[in-house]
Amino acid sequence: MGGGDLNLKKSWHPQTLRNIERVWKAEQKHEDERRKIEQLQNELKEEKAREDMRMFAEEQGAVRKKDDRLNWMYQGQPEVNRDDYLLGKPIDKAIQEVTVGKAEDPGLADNVPGASFSQSNVNSAVDMAAKIREDPLFAIKVKVCFSHQITRVAA
Repeated sequence: MGGGDLNLKKSWHPQTLRNIERVWKAEQKHEDERRKIEQLQNELKEEKAREDMRMFAEEQGAVRKKDDRLNWMYQGQPEVNRDDYLLGKPIDKAIQEVTVGKAEDPGLADNVPGASFSQSNVNSAVDMAAKIREDPLFAIKVKVCFSHQITRVAA
């Protein structure tokens, strides 16, 4: 009647196609991982060999020692040689941007953004009073305080 192997219908049986496929995928994944580990180990060996060769060359004096310090971060902006600039020699764009921001004449400093908040103005007290008078939030605060005073007097 219905012969056949009933074990093939069980989910745990090792000869079902699904289990065979699952085992094959696990083996492939394991093999890929092994290849990646082997490749990374080879790269590490090559890097170590390069580092050893570099250190040996530095010790022999064939190569200048590499400065791994962070001193370059703490150095100031490079200054532009004005003579080179006037002679038309190319200068770095970053330096150009820095020099454009600097004003040689103190009178020109008023044209830069935020100059109205600088303390270098002679009439800074007058300017500050004008800013306070014209500040809309300050006007609202004055009105609120005034209304509180009126309610206290009325009570």
